Amino acid sequence: MNKKGMGLAIVAGILALTILAIYIIGVATRECNNNKDCSENSYCGSDYSCHEYPSQIIVKDYKFLGSSLILGICLIIAAYVYRSGKLPPIKEPIKHTIHEVKELLPKDEGHSSHEHEHH
Repeated sequence: MNKKGMGLAIVAGILALTILAIYIIGVATRECNNNKDCSENSYCGSDYSCHEYPSQIIVKDYKFLGSSLILGICLIIAAYVYRSGKLPPIKEPIKHTIHEVKELLPKDEGHSSHEHEHH
């Protein structure tokens, strides 16, 4: 093995050992791993320490009716545009459908789009 390969292997080995040591120290310093490690009135949190159960549970009531109506209307409009190829009239009716606009655009005749670039 050449010197560069040997140096890379040594650095990778030191890095792997450092990561393993950090992981082992993290596991060893945990107060708990599951709820059985805590007392009866406590639970094991995501920070691996025991927390007492709250005396009062607070439940927030969220109302999503307005948001769901807006999302539903947007989905219906998107499906209409996708299926018909034209936008629904809002203030002024749109004179051309998406397909007609595509026909008005210049057609690519096999020329590269980079043809006009100067190097």
